[in-house]
Formats: sequence, C-alpha cells, structure tokens
Amino acid sequence: MSKIGAMLQVGRTFGMRDGMLRLEYELQRGSGLMLWRMRSVQGWDSWDLKRIAPGVPAKDLRIARQDGTHRFFFANAPTLKSSIREIVGSDGEKQIIAEAERILAGNLPFFGQLSLASEFPPQWFRNPATGQTVSPQQPWTQMRFASPVYGDLKFILEPSRFLFVYPLVRAYALTGDELYPQAFWNAIEDWALHSPPMAGPLWICGQECSLRILAWTFALHAFVNSSSTTDERVALLVSMIAAHAWRTAQTLGYARSQRSNHLISEAVGLWTAGTLYPELREAQVWQSLGTHLLREAVLDQITPEGVSQQHSFNYQRMILHLLLWTLRLAEIHQIPLPEEIRARTQSAFEFMRPWVDRESGFTPNHGSDDGTQILPLASCQYRDFRPLLQLGAAVLHRPALKPGPWDEAALWFGIKPAVAQESALAPTLPAETGYFRLGDSQSWALVRAGRYKRRPFQADQLHVDLWWQGINLARDAGTYLYNGPPPWNNGLAGTAVHNTITVDHRDQMRRAGRFLWVDWAQASGRSHSSADQPYVDRFEGEHEGYKNLGVTHRRMVQWLAGSGWVIVDDVEGAGLHHVRLHWLAADLPYDVSDSPFQVAFTAGQSWVRWNIFASVPASAAIIRAGSLAWKGSGMSLAAEVARADAQMLGWESPTYGDLQPAVSLVYETRSQLPVRFVTAVLTDERCKVESSVGQVVIMRDESEVYRVNLSARIKTKRPSAEPQLPAESPQNA
Repeated sequence: MSKIGAMLQVGRTFGMRDGMLRLEYELQRGSGLMLWRMRSVQGWDSWDLKRIAPGVPAKDLRIARQDGTHRFFFANAPTLKSSIREIVGSDGEKQIIAEAERILAGNLPFFGQLSLASEFPPQWFRNPATGQTVSPQQPWTQMRFASPVYGDLKFILEPSRFLFVYPLVRAYALTGDELYPQAFWNAIEDWALHSPPMAGPLWICGQECSLRILAWTFALHAFVNSSSTTDERVALLVSMIAAHAWRTAQTLGYARSQRSNHLISEAVGLWTAGTLYPELREAQVWQSLGTHLLREAVLDQITPEGVSQQHSFNYQRMILHLLLWTLRLAEIHQIPLPEEIRARTQSAFEFMRPWVDRESGFTPNHGSDDGTQILPLASCQYRDFRPLLQLGAAVLHRPALKPGPWDEAALWFGIKPAVAQESALAPTLPAETGYFRLGDSQSWALVRAGRYKRRPFQADQLHVDLWWQGINLARDAGTYLYNGPPPWNNGLAGTAVHNTITVDHRDQMRRAGRFLWVDWAQASGRSHSSADQPYVDRFEGEHEGYKNLGVTHRRMVQWLAGSGWVIVDDVEGAGLHHVRLHWLAADLPYDVSDSPFQVAFTAGQSWVRWNIFASVPASAAIIRAGSLAWKGSGMSLAAEVARADAQMLGWESPTYGDLQPAVSLVYETRSQLPVRFVTAVLTDERCKVESSVGQVVIMRDESEVYRVNLSARIKTKRPSAEPQLPAESPQNA
C-alpha cells in the first residue's frame, strides 16, 4: 500500500475530531507555541501562594486539613493502626514495614511488582534499568517517550508518580514513626528543587501530573498531623498541585484525541485539585472542567455493558480506581456528579467481577499492561484484583468477597465492605461485550471475540485463556515494553504470541505503528449451556482477519466439567497456506511425546495433559524463553519456527519491564485448506485421548466423555463438534 493510502487509513482510524485534536497538539509542540506557554510560568515564583490563593495564609491550609474543614477519606492515619493489624495480621504488618524500609534504602517499587535501585530521594532523571539519564533542562515539548539517549522514558517517570508514598503511609499508620513523613517531605522538596514548573522531562504528560496530584493529596492528609508537616511545606505542596493542575489543563486536546485512560485520569486530577483545594483561585474552574470531561470520558470509553474500549483488564482496574476515588470523595463532600458516571462505574465493576479467579485473585493478563497500579493499598500481588473488588463493593454497595488482606484498600477509603455474598454461578455476559466465560469457579475459560468500534490495541481475536484450580494454564503473554528495541516495542500485541491461529505468518490486522492497527479483524461469537448444565460450557465463533487471503478462522471451545477442555479450530478457504496453532502455557515441568503430540505438565501433585491433533500432516515444537526446547518429527517446520520468530515465543510479562519464561506449544502445517486442529486439555488424570478413524475421543475410565471429528469439513459454517452422550454427559463427567 502507498504512503498516501496508509495515511488515509490512519486518518479513518482516528476520525476527524480526534485527528484534528491530535494535529492541533502536534502543531503547538512543533511550532514552539507550547514551549513559549510553558516558559511563561516557569519557576516557583509563578506559583507562589499569594498568586494562586490570594489572602490564604499557609497556616490556614494546614489547619483546614487537620481539623476536618476540608475532609478526606480518613482524618488521622495512625488511628487506623488496630484496624490494619486486624486485616493483615502480624506477618502482613512485617511485610508493610519491610517494604517501607526497602524504599528508604533506595529500592523503589516499579510497575506494581518490580523493585529497582533508585536511591532515596530517587534519582529523578535516571533510567534504573539501563543507567541512562535524561537532562533535567531538556524541554518536555521537544521529547518523546523513547530515545537512544535515555531509553524508555516510562522507567524515568515511574518514581515521579510518587506511588512509593502509599507504602510509607501504611507503615506510618502502623508504627507512628516520624521517619516516614520526613522522608516524604524530603522527596517533595528534592523533586521541587530539581524539576521546577513546566521546565523539564517530568512535566511531559498531563496524566503523570494528575497521578502525582492524587499521590501527593493522599500523603498530605496521611501526614498532616506529623511534626514534619510544617506550614511552609504544605504551602509548597499546594503550589505544586496547582502547577500540576494548570499543566494538565494545557494539553487536554491530546488526552481527548487518545480516547483512553489519559482523559479519565486527567479529568480526575483536575476534579481532585478543584474539590480538595478550594482555596486555589482556579479551584471551581478545575472542578467543573474535571466533571465535564469525566462524564464525556466514561460515556465514550465504557460501554453500557461495562467494557473499557481499551480492552485491557489492567487499564480497566486503573479506570475503576480513578472513578471509585471520585465517587467516594464526592460522597464525602456531598458534591453531585452526573448520574452517568456512577452508572458506568458500576457497569465496569460488574464486568470485571467474573474475570477475577476465585482461588488466586488474578485475572487474565489481557490487553495492554503498562504496570499501572495507582492505589497500592493492600498486601496483595500486582495481578491480584481482590482489593479492587472489595473497594468497589464498599463504594458501590455491592456484595463483597469474604474477608482477607484485600479489605485494607476499603479501610483507607473510610468505608467498610458490604456483607460477603459471593454467587456460586458466574454471570452470563452479553455477546455484545466480545468476552465469553465458560466453566465454574475452579475450572474456566476466557474467549475473546469482539467487534471493534474503536481502534484495537492487540490482534488477539479468538484468543483463549484457560484456568484451573488457580493456575493460568493457557495464558496471555502480556506487554513487556512499549518503547524497547525491536521486537520489544509493543511486540507482544501481535497474533503469533496469542493462543489462536496465525495464517501465513501474518497478524490478524495490519500494523501501522507501535499502538496502531488498521484493517481491523472483526469477530462474532455465541455461547450457551448444554442441557441440564448450570454453567455456560460451549463457545462458537469466527473472525474475518484473514479475509484478504480468502481464509476464515472458526473456533469452538467446549468445557468438560471436571475433565478439561476441547478446542476445535477450523481454518477454511482454498489454496496452499502456512497455518500455525499456538498455545502459551505456564512454565511448569513437562514430559513430551510425538505422534500424537502430547505434553504432560506437572502442576503440584497433578498432571495436566495437552493433546493436539490436525486433519493434515503437521509438525510440533516447544519453545521456552525464546529458544527451541523440543522439536517433533517434522524437522523442516520446527527449524522454521526456530529461525523465524522463536525470539518472541515462550515468554510472558507479568508486569511492565518484566520478562519471564513460559512454554509455547506450536503445531503447524503448510497445507491445502481446509485444515482442522483439535486440542484436548485434560485436568482429570483418569481421562485419556484416543484417536482413530478420523475422530478424537475423550475417555474417562471406560466411559466416553466427548467425541469430535478430526477431518476438516469443507464449507462448514461452524466447527463440527457435538458432545456424545452414550454413558455420561459432559456436565456430569
């Protein structure tokens, strides 16, 4: 395609309004107008309290937050000591204090779960992953998020989100040790000294400014009664918050053009500055603007069914944290908000509930994940979403989980979770969401099959996640890096690393940039329950991502209660094509055999067996951590895997910047279409697979559980896979 044709497609992808907003922003940056505007208010003199809050003494700022005139979630952090201890226990208390001590020793939290040496106060302009630095004097208007000079700017910006204040606040509440508030104020003064208003790289993003407003506000109210909290320091912090709110307001056109969590976080940052700091001259303007933009954003970005249009579970958690923060503060201050904000928040919350694994608390690592965890207020792992569920249940008055360490976040919001009323059955999600859940609470699957109305961020149609007894057996690779060297520049967004079919080594959609896809792959799906089965146990769907090749991919997923899953993939069309089926499995010990291809993983005291068949001759390979770990009898194709893209396979990224080994199972063929693959994943050790006379049969003991044809069907509209019930039905197996 020509450059002009590609540009036209990009233009259609963004749309007229968003394209013009983005163009305006880029013109202001490129022309120097934005730089001139920033230089007009550089230096803290421009943000002196006399200018931003005329007639308000610094002492009054502090007293109004001590005596409850301007209320927050809590009145005095140390009074929460006994409640926190009751929630986390003695071991949890030690963990909280140990984390705070690590921070003061210079090991800061990064992206929810990493800990990197950054000193304390942090080296604000150093990339701890590479040792590279960025000049504090470099104007942010002349920078991008990646550079050979400083690497991935996200690593430099992360300490300036001040997320480390939340562990310091938690430790202070438990110990009353003045070391923690003193450390916070030292960090504030150091940041203000080295990053004056609008002047350097730490001011590059309105979203970063907004998240700082939230963290600084939380810390101010937690430490307001500390002897370290002087009038002068409070005045400095309020000046910094005012500067950040002003900076956020300057690039709202960019945030609106993105139609993403940027606009929601910036709206909440403005609303927070306007609501909690009414002494500021621009407070009412910021509160009104924040309310307007937040309503616009939630109606635009969250569907009535509760799905974030970014199609990312981690970003949906971020959005929910921002909305719950706003709803709770509005309740405390008795500020009316548009009803649509609460309604969409509740829809988004209810959508997330079924995807939180009952045993582990984890969710599928679905969609883009930049390591954001803006409210780390519980002793739970980064991918544990139970603190979100408990916080949402408390704010939205929804049924809660059983008590656990995840209760702490709600405690900090000054509200108790509702009574635990966990439902035994997972709700059936509307097909319009594009997400399908099969199974019960212990053995379940996610299937992605949606129709995009907004630009997609990953080429993952018909991806399947499998979960069993808290283990994510078949998983999403995650993100790793947005701004790394190729192929790690958002490379894990492609089709090949997902649990789906790839045709002729192509993605389902065409890349037009790190975050931009054109020629969107649209999918449809349907799910239902078998007779007398209380759970949804069957999915059928297809996508059109390879229609330019004359190829259609159809997939059927059948949950076998108590036994596992059967997945049938039909690749229909005509002509000779390379077709690959990929599964990313947990990094567990395994045994493997060829002809038929079977991989038996050891999971604790149990075995989970993968069996993969094809209607035509195919070859198998196992790749771990980017290297060929095992090859089947089809040497030529296995060697092709090793040469072509093994570097990207056999990896997963639990959080941003963290790459861990996983196990990729690859089964592929170069054949005339149609082609059928059958995958049987068995979790019951009494089950076995038999293949004969063009059929795959699942047996348990001496009884047949399931039967499916192995031969590909020409011009079939749906995978031919019907449960056979001669002795036991799948739901009773």
